[in-house]
Amino acid sequence: MGLTRILSSFEWLVSSRYLRSRRKQSFISVISLISVGGVAIGIATVILVISVMNGFEQSLKDKFLINQAHVNVRSTKGYFSNYQEQIDKIEGITGVVSASPVIYSQLAIQPKRSKRIEGTIYIKGIDPILEDNVTGFSGFVDGSFDFHGSALLENVRRRSSQRETIKGGIVLGSSVASRLDINRGDVLRLISKMEPNPANPSTFFADVSNFVVIGLYESGMFAYDNAFGFISLEIAQDLYNQKNYINLIQVRTTTPEIASTIANKIRREIKFSNSGLYSVPRTSTWVESHAALFEAIQLEKLVTVIIEALIILVASFNIASTLIMMVMEKTREIGILRSMGSSKMKILIIFVLQGCIIGFLGIVLGSALGIGTCFLLALEVVRPSRWFALLIFVPISLQVAIALHRTISRSRSLKFAISLLWLGIIAFVLYCLVQPIQINSEVYQLNRLAVKIDWFFVGVINFSSFFICLLATLYPAWQASKLNPVEALRYE
Repeated sequence: MGLTRILSSFEWLVSSRYLRSRRKQSFISVISLISVGGVAIGIATVILVISVMNGFEQSLKDKFLINQAHVNVRSTKGYFSNYQEQIDKIEGITGVVSASPVIYSQLAIQPKRSKRIEGTIYIKGIDPILEDNVTGFSGFVDGSFDFHGSALLENVRRRSSQRETIKGGIVLGSSVASRLDINRGDVLRLISKMEPNPANPSTFFADVSNFVVIGLYESGMFAYDNAFGFISLEIAQDLYNQKNYINLIQVRTTTPEIASTIANKIRREIKFSNSGLYSVPRTSTWVESHAALFEAIQLEKLVTVIIEALIILVASFNIASTLIMMVMEKTREIGILRSMGSSKMKILIIFVLQGCIIGFLGIVLGSALGIGTCFLLALEVVRPSRWFALLIFVPISLQVAIALHRTISRSRSLKFAISLLWLGIIAFVLYCLVQPIQINSEVYQLNRLAVKIDWFFVGVINFSSFFICLLATLYPAWQASKLNPVEALRYE
């Protein structure tokens, strides 16, 4: 039996009439509306929540991939020499875009005006041009990244005393600068190591180097902006007493997805020479660095889908209860239909169609609400105030709509226009209320709640919801088809 035949059939006519209740059956109509609302809320919630979690996951990935290399290569011996030769070999591997040398370590910091150490940060010694090819470094720097010839650096050197040697410039994470109240042009001390005092072995000398803050690094990721500083590769080699050595090679691949494959190729094809011995490098990918985080997100998404599926299941119980009450209410009508020659299959189809109509309406409304809310959360435009929508627009619109409804209650075409007006009022209120949400970047690493709709998932959840609603109709429809017309009309 084709869909076209059903939509133009006797069964469709009867089932649609049953859903449009009269006054004495208005309770069943209310229950039907509640069932539609239950399905709609379940669909809208699962679409919204999963879209927000997808957007959060994708935004984190984008931030991570812009701020860090796809593959990190380290030597098992710590530092390694002849790194340019190894970089050339790595860049010769198919799928590698570029590679950059880095010295990477954690140092204590002390602002010039402070008399105590204010904590530690990670210091990366980089070549700005090569680093830019791998991590897009320059795009996040507010100020200069010329570690040797910056104007700020030269000005501070001219003003400083002969006893205070300025090592070079440093680009400091913006959150670090904000936390320590440091501005561009200020002097920051880096303490690389503590050496024992020959005169008094119980005390230590601090190996202190002075740097001028020539730029602020602001990537939008609090984990980076609050933990990193960047200096010249040559200065870092001198600072760590590792002339012509590095301890990290950063690699960017053509696509992030092949990072694991490239890491395996590097381990197979590249050997590091150290004191005449060759060793296989240690590699780590961006996926491995954040595996725990993304696994947690996937687990949360799974739990969310299960919870939302239970909401839709509860809504399907509402559909089943609605149909059961409708069967009880329509016992006389069912008896009449059976006595007029309607088969059991026709009666079953009538009530299955009623449940499908309720489920379909709930799915359409829920999808529209969920997808519309997602678009509004992602839409960055200036909108009327929420207070305007709630305190001014809504009361006036309700009064106008109610007055019009009472005035033209007998005209079907005008009733349709009033229905569109109601929908317009609801849409405008949602447009004002649902706005992009700012979040705490220190906790979530993002400044704004991101949304990404997975259309395949929307299709799957709609199909699954309709299937659940269809199953909910089978028992009451089967009971209706079993009614004996003699029993149904006995007391009529």
